[in-house]
Amino acid sequence: MKSALESRPRLATLFGFFVPGQEKLSYMNHKCWLCLVILALSVPSVAQNTGGVFPPFVNPGFRSLQYRIAVNTENDAGETSVAQRLHYLHAINEDMQWVLFAGARQTQTSDFDFDYLHTGLSFDLSEEGQRYRTGIRFDLRIRDGSRSNHVGVNWMNQYYFESGWTARATFLSAVQFGGQAADGVFLQSRWQLAKRLESGRGIGLEMFSFYGSSDKFGNFDSQNHAVGPTYSVPITSDWSVFTGVLFGISDGAPDTQLRFWLSRSI
Repeated sequence: MKSALESRPRLATLFGFFVPGQEKLSYMNHKCWLCLVILALSVPSVAQNTGGVFPPFVNPGFRSLQYRIAVNTENDAGETSVAQRLHYLHAINEDMQWVLFAGARQTQTSDFDFDYLHTGLSFDLSEEGQRYRTGIRFDLRIRDGSRSNHVGVNWMNQYYFESGWTARATFLSAVQFGGQAADGVFLQSRWQLAKRLESGRGIGLEMFSFYGSSDKFGNFDSQNHAVGPTYSVPITSDWSVFTGVLFGISDGAPDTQLRFWLSRSI
């Protein structure tokens, strides 16, 4: 049986604002579903960030389906561009979790074109009842056309502070294969500091860093670094919304990205 620290609300842990001792907030169901909305905007650009700072732990019985969208308010062509993602998460048991998601992108000929199919298997490596949790996830991403695919290994970390704040640090690595595969290991880091308020809403701050390939990292400004606030709110016991803004702090990052996730328990 999970201890109180592991028996956290499902939506709260997904969005990263669990507070030990507040497990009974009514809107937190033990499952989470996400929904599909189609948005059409016009011009392709660098990929928008639909990723999250995912946690290391697993909640038995947890399932979620999400619709995610990220909007770059002004791409290199001076226009608005969008990326979308449909994301499914399924806990296999206490220690293993499976994720499957698909992304859509804009091209010169289509506002909504298949981008990739991504699957991953994660393992919770922590003991029950610990404030520090750690885990690992193995990934496979397949892209269409002649573009490269990749396999990856990710290391996830989370710590619960007595003050009610939660800190996460996730480190991602990937190697490309097939198509126009590049050399080296591609590295990322993701950071989050978050808290769930007494109202059940969540606040946070996130940072994403894409360093590029170990074959040629470049300098800070040539990489993609962005930081910004997040805000999460329950709609009903089954539905929840996550919103955020990322501001580029390097020349290689979009100036502003708007992020929105719509979730429902299943």
